[in-house]
Amino acid sequence: MRRIWFVLLVSVSALGFTACESPGPKYRNVRSFSEGLAPVQAQGGQWGYINSQQQWVIPPQFEDAREFQDGKAAVRKNGKWGFINRRGAWL
Repeated sequence: MRRIWFVLLVSVSALGFTACESPGPKYRNVRSFSEGLAPVQAQGGQWGYINSQQQWVIPPQFEDAREFQDGKAAVRKNGKWGFINRRGAWL
């Protein structure tokens, strides 16, 4: 009986520790979805694009990023603005 209580106590304690762990915010900023993608600023400060499942489609690599319109989005990299397509290729 003593062993059952010990196992129960250890199990409850372990649950308490994992329940207290919080990964914190996933992103610093999120802009509106357009054409299935949203510009998102990662914790490191760079911008990329996620889909509705919050998966990176275009990895964070930009200093700034805007919503897609007519298949292209304005982004800033190395201090210069340009346009990318929905796969992240420069236009």
